Amino acid sequence: MTENLFETTVGVAEVLPLFQCPDWLSVRLDPELTRDGRQLSELFLRSCVLILGRRQPRRATVNCVKVCGALHIMFDFSPRRGDLEHATLTSLSEALQELHNRRFAAEIREAKPQAMEDVPDFDLPAVEGDFDLLGLVTGPRQCNPVDVFRFAENAEQLEQRVKGRDGDAGRRIAQTLERLARSGLSRPMASIPAGWQRRLDALVESFPNFEQAIETAIRPHIALCSEGLPHRLAPILLVGGPGIGKTRFANALADLLGTPPPLFLSVAAETNSSTIAGSSTFWSNSSPGQLFESLAWGRAGHAPVANGLVVLDEIDKANTIGYSALGPLYSLLEEHTAKHFVDQSLPDLEFDASHLRIVATANDLSEVPAPLRSRMLVFHIAQPSPTQLNTIAREILSELIRKMRVQFSVELPAALDRQIAGMSPRSIKLSMEIAFARAVMAQRDHLNAEDWPALRMDGAQHRRAAMGFTSS
Repeated sequence: MTENLFETTVGVAEVLPLFQCPDWLSVRLDPELTRDGRQLSELFLRSCVLILGRRQPRRATVNCVKVCGALHIMFDFSPRRGDLEHATLTSLSEALQELHNRRFAAEIREAKPQAMEDVPDFDLPAVEGDFDLLGLVTGPRQCNPVDVFRFAENAEQLEQRVKGRDGDAGRRIAQTLERLARSGLSRPMASIPAGWQRRLDALVESFPNFEQAIETAIRPHIALCSEGLPHRLAPILLVGGPGIGKTRFANALADLLGTPPPLFLSVAAETNSSTIAGSSTFWSNSSPGQLFESLAWGRAGHAPVANGLVVLDEIDKANTIGYSALGPLYSLLEEHTAKHFVDQSLPDLEFDASHLRIVATANDLSEVPAPLRSRMLVFHIAQPSPTQLNTIAREILSELIRKMRVQFSVELPAALDRQIAGMSPRSIKLSMEIAFARAVMAQRDHLNAEDWPALRMDGAQHRRAAMGFTSS
């Protein structure tokens, strides 16, 4: 049992006159909180009890503090609650903080009473009544979690189907479904970060050859999502030569969307569709695909979100003989079928993949099957101009400096302009890494022309000599 911890300078009866803390809840209130801040704290604490009280935790700690005039509410609980409760508490905390910020700003401006008319109200349901988690928060709709996973049968039928499977396969499926049930069947929607207009303009400047894709598809999508509208980004196909920055663009786009780093699926490296849609229970080593794994458990240390970014790399190089890696894409790219996507290793489970943002890449459009092309917005990405290549080179150097955390000049020797103008972004990156390492080894804080490697890595000017037998 955890002791209730209040700041000694704050009277419990004054701050929380109608609130009774449960034994498992520890609360810390900043004595500098305004009257509004205390009222909002009570509102949040009541909500916290309603949400977490259904499955009483061993411990829950809530901190309500004042930071730069704004109310900040932080919470921690053990054992970890399901993602739905966690996302709802996070969304509620953000909404209450925004409400406090607006009230605080209104006080500073000595606003008139009518200026507060647009402040949202938060109506809490009665404690003894049924409790709707999603109905609690009236903030931005994109913050609300969405139901992603659905069991194909009810609990009794599902148990019978799992038991009827092969021993090892049945155990693997049962363990996965049990873990999924514990983590919750819903996933939060990543919200668009503040200042997205400015950041999107910067993205256009950094990737000018992607401007058509940005202005046609991405900007309208982000604008609608920022308003809380459940807009789906149409799948995008970027067509262009190798090394023109498609991968860098995808990483920058994920950061702009507020999602974890993109999930890269190399279609060219696939001999079947297991990476996308898992492997069938027919095989003894059946396992889920990366699409399910990222939606269920997250990846690379990031919590899962329902609307992450997926990059299907080099779909024009997919194996089309035997078990084609392209098969699952026909369902994944259509919204109505993506809502009922099935991983082959988990045939008793459906998951909603329709919220995912999908960007595919290809070098040769003619090698992409027409039915797939018709499911995507196709954008041809031109080779960067010499001026754009110079800008890309500076950005690559800046990234190296940030990564290595050294004092180094971002200026490039004028003598490199001509060499850079004839290279691809991929070759520039490789050459820049070598040149940067040479300069650092020489204990210089800037690049010299002689640091740039003489080897060309484009492959266009210098063909590698063949190995093995040759015929006359």
